[in-house]
Amino acid sequence: MNKSILEEKMTHNILIEKIFEQYEVINKHKITSLFLSSLSSKNLKWRSGLSVYAIMQSFPKHEYTLREDASINNAFFKKMSPSDKEFTLSRFPCKFCADVNQLAGNKEFTIECFNEVGGIIGFSLFDYYYNLEQFNEFIDAKPSNEDFRIFSEIITILLEADEKDTVKKTVLSKIGKIKGFKSDKEQRQALLETLGYCSILETDEHKGFLKKYTNFASAPKKSHSSDWNYPVDFWLGKEGINKEAFKFWFGEYPQLEKFWK
Repeated sequence: MNKSILEEKMTHNILIEKIFEQYEVINKHKITSLFLSSLSSKNLKWRSGLSVYAIMQSFPKHEYTLREDASINNAFFKKMSPSDKEFTLSRFPCKFCADVNQLAGNKEFTIECFNEVGGIIGFSLFDYYYNLEQFNEFIDAKPSNEDFRIFSEIITILLEADEKDTVKKTVLSKIGKIKGFKSDKEQRQALLETLGYCSILETDEHKGFLKKYTNFASAPKKSHSSDWNYPVDFWLGKEGINKEAFKFWFGEYPQLEKFWK
């Protein structure tokens, strides 16, 4: 697997092109079958791809664009040399993805999340590219009955949650007790956040990424201290699951049809 790109410096626009090159050749069936197959095997690399692929459903193909309110028209900026202006502008975040124009990857962090968390924690373009590029090298796997049992128990716990339950305590704890599902808190959180990106866990106001893109840099938080990502940060038991989104992702598996019918 090619890790060299994480050590390169690259412009925003080139990396966007590379991301979409990888995204456009990924097979959704392979994404979901490997995700399911990861549950009993604890192969977290197989689980990681769905998080980015779900975000990519509505992620805009765009060029580096400054926000309209970027504070660059001040007197100090106007006095800068052309090279200093260019450097300063390169450090402003893009209005669409919040990454800067001149990018450098964080190899250790990106690889650790991919290998050991089973989801995405950072939201840099390098993270997106690495996840998709690595996933395209995997061979498909067939989920086992054990995988379907574990996933069914996860969804059942969510459906049976009390109306005011969040995913952060009782739900997280119950999922950790599922037989055969070896996971730590961070891995379970990443899995639930992935279901949020998939729009399976969302609210009327705070949608996942299946049909609507939200820039993580400007996404709201339920509280300043919350360390959960959007939109599952806002989910309550009364929301249940989005059956339409569940069918979009897992509709080809008859073992799971009770969750969308």
